[in-house]
Amino acid sequence: MKKFLKYALISLISLIALAVIGVTLLVTLVNPNRFKPFIEKAVYESTGRKLTLTGDISWKIYPNLGVTVRDVSLSNPDGFKTPNLVALHSADVSVALIPLLSNHVVVKTLAIDGLDLALIKQNGVNNWTFTPPVTESSPAGVAGGAPQAFQLEMKDFSLHNSSIHFDDFDSKQHYGVDNTNLVVDTEFGGVIKFDQAADKLELSKVKLNYNDLVVGKFDFNLQHLANPEYAGEVEFSKLQLNALLDQFKIAQAARKDLHLLDNISFKGNLSGDKNNLTVKDLSFNFADKLKGKTSVVVKDFAKPSYSGSLDLEKFNLNQLLDSLNIAVAARKNKPLLNNFAISSNGFSGDMQNISLKGLQISVGDSLKASFGTLRVQNFSNPSVSGDVSLPTFNLNQTLDGLGIAVAERKNKPLLNSFAFSGGFNATPTAANLSNVKISAGGLINATLGKLAVQNFSSPSVSGDINLPTFNLNKTLDGLGIAVAERKNKPLLNSFAFSGGFNATPTAANLSNVRTSFGNNLSASLGKLAIQDFANPKVAGDINLPTFSLNNVMRQLGMTPPALSNPKLLDTFALNSGFVASKNSLNLTGMHFKLAKSNLSGNLNLSSFAPVVFNENLTIDQVDVADFSDVSGYRVPMQQLKLSGNSSIASNLNFATLNGKQNIQIGNIRVEGVSLDKLVMQLNNTINSSGQGNDNVVKLLLNSAQVAQAVNNMKNDVQKYSKPGKRDLSQVTNLGTFNGNVAIVNGVINPSQFKLAGPSVALNGNGSLNLVSKALNYQVNSQLLTNGINPIFKKMVFPSTISGTINNPSASLDWASIQQQLLKYMVENNKGQIQNVVKQQINNIIGNPQGNQQQNTPQNTQQNQAVDAVSKGVTNALGKLFGG
Repeated sequence: MKKFLKYALISLISLIALAVIGVTLLVTLVNPNRFKPFIEKAVYESTGRKLTLTGDISWKIYPNLGVTVRDVSLSNPDGFKTPNLVALHSADVSVALIPLLSNHVVVKTLAIDGLDLALIKQNGVNNWTFTPPVTESSPAGVAGGAPQAFQLEMKDFSLHNSSIHFDDFDSKQHYGVDNTNLVVDTEFGGVIKFDQAADKLELSKVKLNYNDLVVGKFDFNLQHLANPEYAGEVEFSKLQLNALLDQFKIAQAARKDLHLLDNISFKGNLSGDKNNLTVKDLSFNFADKLKGKTSVVVKDFAKPSYSGSLDLEKFNLNQLLDSLNIAVAARKNKPLLNNFAISSNGFSGDMQNISLKGLQISVGDSLKASFGTLRVQNFSNPSVSGDVSLPTFNLNQTLDGLGIAVAERKNKPLLNSFAFSGGFNATPTAANLSNVKISAGGLINATLGKLAVQNFSSPSVSGDINLPTFNLNKTLDGLGIAVAERKNKPLLNSFAFSGGFNATPTAANLSNVRTSFGNNLSASLGKLAIQDFANPKVAGDINLPTFSLNNVMRQLGMTPPALSNPKLLDTFALNSGFVASKNSLNLTGMHFKLAKSNLSGNLNLSSFAPVVFNENLTIDQVDVADFSDVSGYRVPMQQLKLSGNSSIASNLNFATLNGKQNIQIGNIRVEGVSLDKLVMQLNNTINSSGQGNDNVVKLLLNSAQVAQAVNNMKNDVQKYSKPGKRDLSQVTNLGTFNGNVAIVNGVINPSQFKLAGPSVALNGNGSLNLVSKALNYQVNSQLLTNGINPIFKKMVFPSTISGTINNPSASLDWASIQQQLLKYMVENNKGQIQNVVKQQINNIIGNPQGNQQQNTPQNTQQNQAVDAVSKGVTNALGKLFGG
């Protein structure tokens, strides 16, 4: 073993010695300048260009064997403005000696100084395409030896004080860089190796530095150069892209203030071939403003498709956009964007489409958005679809961070808790949302089954919305809206809304709208159309199913009106169509229900300022006693019809009320009193007076009985006017009512009104002053009861209504009634009275037979005197009783 080592060591030393001797002899005995003509000729034959070796060629021994050439140039073809394509001041090449003995070239160093490369294109011709000169073919049968496979290894390469220029005179494009310094070297154990036989290029632990602007490192293999395959790790620890592009004068204006490109670094693994590329675990850093990691696979460059993942670390989006010079002024004072992050579980696509899975975006400390799937299809005319989820976050903080409506949102805690989710599909002209869910403040949970936006340039929006029951009071409190005004209004503690909508920039339509206020009130709008937002006109129909107005008013903090029958307001309903504008409202097909009463018809407010309206309304039935105390009576009315027109100032001052109204009532009854019964009591008294009376004294006594009967009736009427329990089986049918009313400056003046019924007929006039609330009506009535003395049908019962609306009083003119009764009683018994008086006179003069037996002139004269006296007495009695 010792002998083997001894002989091996001796052999190695001998080889080294031989090599040193050979190199010494080479550099001593061989002058490399002798090869200049051969080199120039070989270059000319290969390129058709003239190589000029002006400077000296010298050997280098230390630290490696090599040569140095100086002042070298390679010419341009004829016709170019400049003489040379390439010129260099010097080039040093050193190789490893031992590998060279086995035809293995290991370039230790290649250092070029003062390179001047000028690439030119003019008149459709460039100067970097070489055309070897035409030479005679080699004689037949003469063939050179087969070329040996070439191997090259390099450790270091440098380029100093060099310039590279490109001038395209055809398109007038000019690029260039001066003072170029490029250093490529290898770390310990690294190599730049090309093996022609293996068809492989190896870059192992190779470092790169270009002008201290680009600093990188490679561990990379390339093989099968005709159909290349490559794999390895690439790292650029420094890439000052702005400065690099500035050297080449590329897009300088477009990159102004684009500081994101000041310094870039990235590191990752690359592999692929001429049709495919795989990037794995590529981490990147743009000027410490944007950091992240990505992996991507690209297949088939001719028709590429790709897939991968992307993860961006949290970064300051404001600084990033500032460095890109995007919306700098618009983002001032928007700190939300100081903290931003994006990540994805994966993406895939091709030249026309991309799909992102598990995309997550976080903004600030509160807002995190998740996209289950995000798809972009057809980049030339893109459509975007997917779904998004914004878990509960503080919308106030988010909007504060964006500087949006900061003052307006002050003291609006509802937005402290907000969430959103839904699917979407959008194109450049339209968008659709589906299954949208929104929650706010833990109070509102809204759903949009669908939302469609068509034609962004002139958009129309349609969809449906559902707001399940929530506390509207707390919601409005959370928005700081009408807090004081809504105090003690529990109706709004429970609210719900749903409906469909369709809107454009100038109009909107709602359909199938449903609202509810707990168990107290529900409303529906079959349709609601709003035209021309600038000068809106609203049309639709509303339905308020039966509810308790008492409960609604109390829960709104209002006191229900003091009605005689408070339960009347427990059954309330409304159904109507309507058309409204800024200054008008028209209710058509209106149906209003209050307990058992139904109101129907139309109401048209043609102006709000002043209020001008006309109406045509019908109430099927109503009982006055339900609304006002009428001393225990029931006063049911049927078929009330109101029609007319009126106007009043917008402040509703009664002094400005003017108009004309017509009131018709199909039937009026008073339950609790029988007018017929009262009349019959008086009728019996009248009928018994004057029958069988044979002297005037007795007749006068009967007249006193009439007066007493009238007083008795007066007392009965007064008794019926006082509050008390009524016998509702006693009924007076007053019949129909018709009245025309003129209203002038708040004073209601009925031009005429009539009441016509089976028991009584009534007419009259007067006034009601709505300003002073004073009443002044004069009413005349006639009795029509069947079977009564004709006297009553001749009589007029005058009455007066006076006082105020709040304290009215009514009185009958009893003196007139009594006088009329006595008058008509005397008239009805006039013949009887005359006969009684005549008989009494004949008795006094001793002629009880009235001189009827002897027809003498004396008797005739006496009888005429008696008749005259009896007539005079009768007329005197008539005048006494108002005749």
